[in-house]
Amino acid sequence: MHRRKSRAAQFLLSKKATALPVSFLMLFVSLTLIVSATYYISVTKIQARGALLNIAEAKHSITTFESFVGFAAWSPGTSSTYHFEDSGGTFKIYPNTKNLLVNITDNNTFYMVAFNSSVGKAVYELPPAETAVYTFYLKGDRRAIINQTAFTMSQIHLSPGTSAPELTLAYRPLATMSETDFDVKPVNTLRLYIISFESSATLTAQGELDVKSTCVNVTSNLQTYNFSTPINTIFARATMDERSDIVALPMMSNVNGSFLEVETLVCHIKLERIQRGS
Repeated sequence: MHRRKSRAAQFLLSKKATALPVSFLMLFVSLTLIVSATYYISVTKIQARGALLNIAEAKHSITTFESFVGFAAWSPGTSSTYHFEDSGGTFKIYPNTKNLLVNITDNNTFYMVAFNSSVGKAVYELPPAETAVYTFYLKGDRRAIINQTAFTMSQIHLSPGTSAPELTLAYRPLATMSETDFDVKPVNTLRLYIISFESSATLTAQGELDVKSTCVNVTSNLQTYNFSTPINTIFARATMDERSDIVALPMMSNVNGSFLEVETLVCHIKLERIQRGS
C-alpha cells in the first residue's frame, strides 16, 4: 500500500516538473507574439508618419516652386532656380499636355478662337500610398478660366494619379476687359493672359534637384472686330482637361455698336533641370 502511494506521488511530481517548462515555453511564445505585433504596429506607424511627412514636404516644395515660377513670369529674360529636396518621389515635366481651347462669343452671331494649344504641366509623383488620396486644391480651384485678378491663375492640386498620388502645377487663363469711350463707338479691349510650359523639355527626375524657370518671351496676338449693333456682354469659354467654364465680361456699346479688341498674351516659361552652381 505504501509503495503504491509512493509511485503515485512520483507520478504527480513528474507532471509538475513537466508543466513548469511547458508554462515557460507558452509564456515565451506569447511574449514573442506580443513583441512581434508591437514591432509591426510601430513600424507601420513610422512608415505612415514617414509617408505623411514626405507628402507635407512635397506640398511645401511644389507651392514654393510655384512662387519661383511666378517671379520669372511676364518678364522676358528673367529666371529663378528652386532646389527640390528628396521627398521620395519623382519630379516630371509634361510640356505637351493640357490642351487649352479658348473661344470668345456673344452667344449669338459672333464666335472666334483666341487660343488652341498645349500649356503643359509640372508634376511631383509621390511614393505609392496605402491610404486613400482624394483630389483637393492647395492653390486655385477646378475652374478652367477666371476673370478677376483676386483669383490665382495657378492651379496646384493633389490627386490619386495612375499608380501613385500626384501633386500637379498648371496654369489657367485670366480674362479681363477694359473700355475706352469714343464719340463714334466705344472700344472694348479683352485681354487673355496665359502661362505656358510648352517651351520646356520633357523631364523625369528623382532625388534632390534644381529646377530653373525662365521667361523665354511674351507673345501677343491682337484681333479687332466691329459690331454695328449694341452688345452688352461678351463671353470667354475655356476648355481644358475635359472641363469647360465660361466667364462673362461686360461690354460698352452705344446706338452705333462697338469695337472689340481681343488680345491674347502668352507667357512662355521654360522649365529645366540644372546642375548646382550653374
